[in-house]
Amino acid sequence: MADLDERDDRARSGRAARTERRRAARDRAERELRDLRFVEVPETASSAFGRTAVGLAIALAVGAGATWVTMLIAAIVSDEALWQLSHDLDVDAFLRATVVPLFGLGAGLALAIPLLGALDVAAALRLLEHHASAEPGQVPSSAHRARLATLPARHVRRAALVVAVIAMAVGGFCLLFALFDEEGRTPVVWAIIGVSTVVVLGWLVVRSWLVGVEERQEHRRAVLEAGWASTVVVADLSETRRREASTSIEPPAQLLPGFAARIDRAIVIAACALGAVLAIWFVSVWLRQPCRRCDERYFDDPVERFIDGLSLWGGIAIAGALAVIAALVVARLVLMRRVERAAVRWVADGQPRRVPGEVAEPLLLGSRAGLWTSRLVVAVFTPLAAYVALAVLVDPALPLVESTVSIAVAVAVAAPIVAVLVGMADLSRAARERNALRTVLSPGDPDAASIAAREAAMQRTRAKQARRAQRRGRG
Repeated sequence: MADLDERDDRARSGRAARTERRRAARDRAERELRDLRFVEVPETASSAFGRTAVGLAIALAVGAGATWVTMLIAAIVSDEALWQLSHDLDVDAFLRATVVPLFGLGAGLALAIPLLGALDVAAALRLLEHHASAEPGQVPSSAHRARLATLPARHVRRAALVVAVIAMAVGGFCLLFALFDEEGRTPVVWAIIGVSTVVVLGWLVVRSWLVGVEERQEHRRAVLEAGWASTVVVADLSETRRREASTSIEPPAQLLPGFAARIDRAIVIAACALGAVLAIWFVSVWLRQPCRRCDERYFDDPVERFIDGLSLWGGIAIAGALAVIAALVVARLVLMRRVERAAVRWVADGQPRRVPGEVAEPLLLGSRAGLWTSRLVVAVFTPLAAYVALAVLVDPALPLVESTVSIAVAVAVAAPIVAVLVGMADLSRAARERNALRTVLSPGDPDAASIAAREAAMQRTRAKQARRAQRRGRG
């Protein structure tokens, strides 16, 4: 009997131990589920620089093209309506001298953008690997995970392809020149052909090496994605529970979706007005020269004055529309920063609350005022300053004051530096502010695709309701 009692006691203690272990495992799982959340991973210096530099390079490319088109319009207007001033300033010679810098900037940016993209993704890959090991209970947001969509080696392959294409184009042109024209058979031409051939062969070798590098980077990404695959769903469930347990609170008016609708409509109207003014101004260009190879046409005095006036006042209207757009954009950036600060003040108490997705999602995924400011600084100030500084190198006879050239060089150097510092500071600030919002709102893991799908579903629902209402009205 004593043996039976002893065995019963061991069985009961074993069942109790198993029950305690299961209870501890459930408590641990609940704790992990409660603590698991999506976060904005704070940037390191290298990842912030790479992320900022890519956007600035694209902004510089857009700004360089827009600035050159604006200078072309100004040159045509001055030649038509302000001929004496255009002649004194030698506007035509300056515009011609900027053609080489324009193509040089285009080629340089075509190479720089993929290389900076590679730097950005490489830094992001290291950042997310370190975060995954240091903070397993924090899942990077969809925006951070999407940065690994294109691996660094793929970006470098694109840059190498750009170099190879340029080399093939230049080398092919020089080869044709040497084969069909005796004047092209010079040592310089043959040297260019040789260098182009070496570059193309080098590209083939580098491309094969980069394929291997990309496979290793793909493995690193796959390891991260395997860890995220098991935590993203659980983190989303955890955030859903926290959100449902929170109290629904009406956000401040500044955070509502339509708060900036008026100024956004004003920007759209101003942009449409600019397009209309450009179309009207182009009539004066067409009347003067209907096609690129046509001779310039001149008319009797009333028509000639009309063309000159249309060109002058069209140019003034274009400048006015650009000024209005610039003022509206600055006001929009100020308003954007006000909204960001209002959101931070609203969640400063740290109390959980629930708001509709259309309120939280723009705060987490929308554009930042600091990043847009940095891009506008580069797009507006750097191209014109670079054109002035480089045009003097192309044509030293241009009538430009030495102080003007010095100021242009200073602006061309300082503007990108200021823009990088502003952009990097805004990225660090964005991580702090958005993590504060995520802690309070528990918004889950919204991304552009899910938002677009939800909006499309809402539009379909509204269309169905409208059709039903229309049928009931007919009945």
